[in-house]
Amino acid sequence: MHTSDPVLSLENLTVAYGHANAITDVSLRVAPGETLALIGPNGAGKTTLLRSVMNQERKSSGRIRLCGRDVSTVRTARLVRAGIVHVPEGRHIVAPLTVQENLQLAAAAAHRCPRREIRESVAMVYELFSPLVRLRNKPAGLLSGGEQQMVAIGRALVARPIVLLLDEPSMGLAPVMVETIYTFLAQQRELLGGVAIILAEQSRIALDVADRAAVLSGGRVVFEGSSSELDDSTIAAAYLGKAQASVAD
Repeated sequence: MHTSDPVLSLENLTVAYGHANAITDVSLRVAPGETLALIGPNGAGKTTLLRSVMNQERKSSGRIRLCGRDVSTVRTARLVRAGIVHVPEGRHIVAPLTVQENLQLAAAAAHRCPRREIRESVAMVYELFSPLVRLRNKPAGLLSGGEQQMVAIGRALVARPIVLLLDEPSMGLAPVMVETIYTFLAQQRELLGGVAIILAEQSRIALDVADRAAVLSGGRVVFEGSSSELDDSTIAAAYLGKAQASVAD
């Protein structure tokens, strides 16, 4: 159980598209070294929520705090430099560049990794994702979906985040690649030294590596508590739009 002050807090966030709310009055927090699973069906608001953290969506109300500081209006590029890094759904890599060049570019662009340490950060990614070693000089656009996902997460890691947002990293991947990604996530506490992770997924696979879980249904948090306390009936109710809000002790 993580008892330290939250590194990231979402306070009563509401985002509307026209007259309809995509997310409504959502409050969540994640502590250093903690993984929070964000579970919900397609259209529940998971992607909107993560984009809101990066200030890529206009909020109707609510605040975002990073290490206690209100960053609700801070530009996305500055948030990255402050330590919030987002791996969006769809694996946004620079296709013509090699794996090595993708990693080096991300490290330099984030301005969080001193140039003299970029090589060390890139080496860490190869240690975490050993399948990339033999692919380091291959254009990233020619890799498989799972290999591209490893590059996308690697690009985030070389930016030295204190908060890592992952939007459905298992989507469209072969089971062996899902296992590779989730093996990394299970080991992240020891390997990454206290990075907080919000992990959005449609399925309960995220619960295997999460300390806590929140279930989104219709843009609202209908469950928040220990991942071990989240049962199948609550998830099923969220998918059927019948979930009732609850917060576990």
